[in-house]
Amino acid sequence: MKYRIILASASKRRAKILKECGIKHKVVISGVYEQIDNKKSAKINVLFNAQAKAKKVASKYKGGFIIGADTIVLIGKRLLGKPKTKKEAKVFLKRFSGKTLFVYTGLCVIDAKRQVAVSAVEKSRIYVRKLSAKEINRFVKIAVSDDKAGGFSIEGPGTFIFDNIQGSFYNILGLPMARLNHLFKKLGVDLLEEAS
Repeated sequence: MKYRIILASASKRRAKILKECGIKHKVVISGVYEQIDNKKSAKINVLFNAQAKAKKVASKYKGGFIIGADTIVLIGKRLLGKPKTKKEAKVFLKRFSGKTLFVYTGLCVIDAKRQVAVSAVEKSRIYVRKLSAKEINRFVKIAVSDDKAGGFSIEGPGTFIFDNIQGSFYNILGLPMARLNHLFKKLGVDLLEEAS
């Protein structure tokens, strides 16, 4: 049985991941402002944002499954979302150079018909090799995006600077599919069976 699946996210990469996995879906941008509160843990931040996105979109539907997701990068004790400018992206990369980052993604799936929600958080670890100023400038020029937490992608040119991933690769991309499928199973749906 095919279910209506709605992605409450403006992320083109999340939509691409679902498509590549054969999951037919509709994108409905929530318009929710992503909050980052450094006084709270990464887990609490991403869960709050993911739940807010899913709830906002679910309020418009009487059926289907709504996916809310939010990704944050933790370096030391500082939480980072999306860089607002290329200049800020350079600051991020200088901070990342030679360091280990933790990437958190909060997920919330709502069964709009039954008004039931399930949530989870996925955590991955990634090392950034030591970068020169020249490398940072080049990377920002060709690979930085303002729609990704931390401003980076581990795909494409990102493969040159990011290394030693521990945990879900797809979590770092912004949509941990194994964890997402686990949440759907809690709601009685197997995403593998939905794939076409």
